[in-house]
Amino acid sequence: MNKIKRLTLLLLICCVFAVFSGPEAQALTVPKIRLDQAELTKENGSDAVITGTVSAAGGQRITVFASDGSTVLAWCAAGSSGKKEAFRITIPAGSLPENGSTAVYVQSGSVRGMTASGKVKMTIRSMAPKKEQGLKVSGKRILLTNLKTKARIKASSASGRKIRFRSSRPGVVSVTSKGVLKRKKSGKVKITVWQTGSETYKPSQKTITVVSRKSTRKEQIDAAVAWAIRIAANNSFCYGSGSGAHHNGCYFCGTNYGPRKYMKPSKRYKKTYCCNPFIHAAYAHGAKHPRMLAGCRRASGIGMQKRTFWKFGCWKCVGKPSYGKLQKGDVLVKHNHVAMYIGRHRMVEASGGTWSASSISAHHMSKREYRKFSFVMRYKGY
Repeated sequence: MNKIKRLTLLLLICCVFAVFSGPEAQALTVPKIRLDQAELTKENGSDAVITGTVSAAGGQRITVFASDGSTVLAWCAAGSSGKKEAFRITIPAGSLPENGSTAVYVQSGSVRGMTASGKVKMTIRSMAPKKEQGLKVSGKRILLTNLKTKARIKASSASGRKIRFRSSRPGVVSVTSKGVLKRKKSGKVKITVWQTGSETYKPSQKTITVVSRKSTRKEQIDAAVAWAIRIAANNSFCYGSGSGAHHNGCYFCGTNYGPRKYMKPSKRYKKTYCCNPFIHAAYAHGAKHPRMLAGCRRASGIGMQKRTFWKFGCWKCVGKPSYGKLQKGDVLVKHNHVAMYIGRHRMVEASGGTWSASSISAHHMSKREYRKFSFVMRYKGY
C-alpha cells in the first residue's frame, strides 16, 4: 500500500513538472503591452497609427477594439521571437468618428494562455481643408546669352507669403532672393520657385527652365540694329563732327570729346556721333563684340576702307549686292559715309552735319540712294 502511494505521488510530481516546463508553461506567461502614446490627436479624415511593444511575442494577434470593446477596428500579428517586439497598427480613417473624442483598446492574444490589453484615448479634431497659395510665375523658359546676361523672374501669390528661389546650378546661373537671374557661363539650369506651407495654406512650388548660352550671329545683328534704332529715336543724340565731337569717338565710352572726365555736361555736343563711330558703336554696345568694344573705347573704329573693318576679324566684304539681296545689319560704305541697312528697304545713319534731332535717324532707302554706296560689309559674328 505504501508503494502505491509513493508511485502515485511520484506520478503527480512528474505531471506538474511537465506542465510547468513544457510549452504549456510558456503559454501561461503573461504577455505585456506597452503603448508609445497614451493619448493620440489626429486630423479629421486621416488614418490613426498606434505603436508600442509586446513582450513574450509568440506570433499572437494584436487587435484594436472600439470603445464598445467588441468592434474590431484593426489588427496585426506580432513576431514569434518570444522576446519583446515592436508593433504598428494603422486604423483607417473610415473606421473612426469624424469629430470629437473616443477611446480604443489594444489587446494581445495568444494561442493558449493569458492576454494583455492597453487603452488609448484618442482625440479627433476637424481641420478645415488647406487653401492653395495661388503661386503664379511668368513663363516656363528663360533664355540668357552674353547679350542678355540678367533677367528677373516675375512671381506673385494670392496668399502673400514669402516666395523663395533656388538654382540647381548656381555656377551657371545664380538667382537672388528677389528672383534676379545672372548668367555666369553656358549651361541649362532649373530654377525652383516655392512657398512653404502653413496651417492655412498648402506648400506651393513651380519650376522654370533657364538656358544660358552664347548668342548667335542673328541675335547679335538684331541687337546691333535695335541699339542703332533706339539711339536714332532718342532726340537727345545728334550728328557731330570737327570741334563738336571726336571723329571716331563714342558717347558711351566717353571718347567723343576726350575722356569722359573732361566732358562738360552743359555742352550740347555731349551726345553726338559721326557716321562711322555710330555704326561701330552699334556693334560694340549692341552686339557686344569684344574686339569692336575695345576699338570703341580706344576711339579707333571702322572707317571708309575695307582694311578698317578687317582688323576686327568679324567682317567680310560682299561687294555690291543687288538692292533686293541686302541683309539686315549690312554696313553700306562709300568714300565719305557709312550707314546700316536695317531691313525692309530701310537704313539708319548719322548724317547731315547739323545739330537737329533728325540728323541721326532711321528712314527709307531708295534704289537711287543705294547706288551711291561703293561696297557692302557683312557681319560674321563671334
